[in-house]
Amino acid sequence: MPTDINGFRPRTLDTNDSKASTRPGPSTGRAGSAPNPSAPAAGATDSVHLTDAATRLQQLDEQLANAPAIDRARVEELRQAITEGRYKVDTVHVADKLIALERTLFDAPKR
Repeated sequence: MPTDINGFRPRTLDTNDSKASTRPGPSTGRAGSAPNPSAPAAGATDSVHLTDAATRLQQLDEQLANAPAIDRARVEELRQAITEGRYKVDTVHVADKLIALERTLFDAPKR
């Protein structure tokens, strides 16, 4: 029951909850209130800008999706050759592949 003394009412402590529920704002829909700044403007379109790293990750993801499946028979054949000591490493081929990998990772120009 409110107490009214000579036209004055006692004040209550304002809290965030009471402010939100008692004060009009953009979400109340009253005419003349400020528009909601988070609402998109009429005719506005969304856009996305990817960084260079994000673009590169997207390209790598596409390359992985298009990579051939693992040839399990070939893997088993190589495993058996290694176990039996028949597998010979072509060091020149390995070095060439490592250099190509480094160039790919760091985008170094080929010589």
